[in-house]
Amino acid sequence: MEIVRRQKTEWLGKILETKMQTLIDNPNLRGQTYKILKNMIITREILPGKKIIEETLAQEIGVSRTPIREALFRLEHEGIVEIIPRRGAFVVKQSKDDIIEIMQIREVLEALTVRLATPLLEKSDILKLRSCLETLRATPEEERHVIEYNDSELEFHGMLLAKCPNQMLKQMMGMVNARLQIIRLRTVVLPGRAQKSLDEHAAILEMIEKGNAEGAERMMRKHVISVRTMTLENIDAMV
Repeated sequence: MEIVRRQKTEWLGKILETKMQTLIDNPNLRGQTYKILKNMIITREILPGKKIIEETLAQEIGVSRTPIREALFRLEHEGIVEIIPRRGAFVVKQSKDDIIEIMQIREVLEALTVRLATPLLEKSDILKLRSCLETLRATPEEERHVIEYNDSELEFHGMLLAKCPNQMLKQMMGMVNARLQIIRLRTVVLPGRAQKSLDEHAAILEMIEKGNAEGAERMMRKHVISVRTMTLENIDAMV
């Protein structure tokens, strides 16, 4: 009888383990966990500099710690979270000076990127850029949709960077983008920023479609300066 009971317990344990592994391997679960955690950081439910407790977070969301860890690694890659060995994961905290310097560097690099990329863009590339704008236009200007909006905006800038022939510039933009992500997420939720950003991207694309590299560079500078101005006006909400 004891052997049968032990075998039954082992059998049930394997079933539960299999079910849990299925949940962990479920890309929807992993994706949803990532979005929930990212949204908690955007809305400052988890404050800058705050340590993220995996076990507590797993209980709040209702998942195991595995998708939490995967989400943290993904957010670290994006520059939103910093994982310190033997200490844990923390939401990135930037000073006012950090933010100002990042925005200054971004203006120069983004403008140069679009100027170099514009002559190399094909019709298919322009259609993809147009598709990004349509997605931005269709995304409701609400805080709960900020991740979708931000992803489309990142795709727009990412396509331009992918076409840029300057490899050193690409590397530099990679470093800047890692620090920009948390700022992007915080500025897009500011009142009126999403619509203004859409209009600015439309102006950039108009110049690209005309093959006007200098005009595209000028519109990109205008866009980044606009973001920087609004960021500085709301700097206390960024740090």
